[in-house]
Amino acid sequence: MPRLRTGAWAALPLTFLLPLLAAGPAAASPTGAQLPYGGVQSVRPGVLLTVTADSGQAANGDTVDSPAFLAPGRLRMMTPVLTTTVAIACDAKPGAYPVTLSRAGDERPTEHPARWARVRVQPADDAARQACRDELKHLPAADREEHWAADTSWPQSDWDVRGFPAGSHVTITDNEDEGLDGQVTLSSIAFTGRPTLRGARAVLTGTATLRCDAAPGLYAVYRHLPGQDQARDAEPWARLRVTGAARASACSAQAAAPSHGSPRTTWVAWAAAGGALLATAALLLRLRSRRRA
Repeated sequence: MPRLRTGAWAALPLTFLLPLLAAGPAAASPTGAQLPYGGVQSVRPGVLLTVTADSGQAANGDTVDSPAFLAPGRLRMMTPVLTTTVAIACDAKPGAYPVTLSRAGDERPTEHPARWARVRVQPADDAARQACRDELKHLPAADREEHWAADTSWPQSDWDVRGFPAGSHVTITDNEDEGLDGQVTLSSIAFTGRPTLRGARAVLTGTATLRCDAAPGLYAVYRHLPGQDQARDAEPWARLRVTGAARASACSAQAAAPSHGSPRTTWVAWAAAGGALLATAALLLRLRSRRRA
């Protein structure tokens, strides 16, 4: 999902190839190896490799890949850098392999990937490769949450997870729906209502109030466009995390709000009140008749 991008896509400089040709193999690192832009890393099969990029070198959602990787990795913002973790395939043969970068949203990312870095896979015997396979069977799923700078608007992407205490007023920014002033609404079980996004220019904004009784945890936010089939198209547009209980001052207004029951509940209440009034009136009439007698 497109969002405001913190770093513009920049052409990779021609001088990138020179350090790759001149650099010798780095010291082998069994775990926690780092691979920045233009780096050369010596690794063994099964090693978890962390690829990092500074703002401007890549953009959120870009993909890094290599014939030596078990699977491609998607760069996600973890302020102040973009990062992803990939595993070196257990069957990767010894040798040097390029690591490439594909732009997010590219319809054919494999046709024109940019050179990013390089890895050197070290030899491994059959026992080491089997141990690698056993280890990678338990490899946990990649963490999709992103952490953007606090001074950027929220959300920058569908996984830009920010933390707010229950009862907070949260400002929401949408830069995708230019010209839909007042026509886009948002919903979440964490919200007290359904905020409407407004704005005369490219950016729409709205304010959502988190429920005071919202339990700590991760909540999805859904965007509703005019004419949209809400049941079919209800996919998470953003996510937020409720971090703790609400402050008493923040929730005084919600606590003081009148409780509106269902029509049946309201009718039962009125019927009970009416019955009590009739019984009281009948008692007063009997007492008055006795006094006259």
